[in-house]
Amino acid sequence: MSLPTPYGGQNRVRLSRKEYLIWGSITLIITGTILLFAFELPHFNNTFYVGRMFLCTTVVAILVGTFIVFKIKNTFKDTVDAIRVSLMISLGLIALTFLITHILNRSITRGEAYTETYPFIQHQFYRVNDSEFASENTFSTYIEVNNNMKRLVSRGPLYDETSENQKITIPVKTGLFGFKVAKIY
Repeated sequence: MSLPTPYGGQNRVRLSRKEYLIWGSITLIITGTILLFAFELPHFNNTFYVGRMFLCTTVVAILVGTFIVFKIKNTFKDTVDAIRVSLMISLGLIALTFLITHILNRSITRGEAYTETYPFIQHQFYRVNDSEFASENTFSTYIEVNNNMKRLVSRGPLYDETSENQKITIPVKTGLFGFKVAKIY
């Protein structure tokens, strides 16, 4: 005689087709967001003022998340569940809003590319750790933008003949939301 266990399958709750569709969609959205972040990571380095972009998108996402939470807050029986869902909606919207904003800003640019001159600091091979190279022909170029150091990643050295304390010219485009993107390939 076997004893029934709580998670042996006999106490499983059956989901309806609608619930399977909803949870499957949520899983696909989360997986798609993670994949898009992975493909977008190399482009974060070549966008100027990414921190400011993240701050703006965070404010918008929290406002939209607050609106959504107030619309659905009465559907939960437990306060802890309401807090969990509110937190997950807010964090998910922050990530998704930042990702979509960055992709649109980088992809849709206003006007033609123009060149800007920046003080050159140094360039070197792109490193994963202090000892490991990511690729033989991937370079990090450090420039000064408004008294801050900015790292640009390119597939080759931008300027071989440039030494420290000189200025270099970089092709730049202004994106859809006004953030500059270095057009380095």
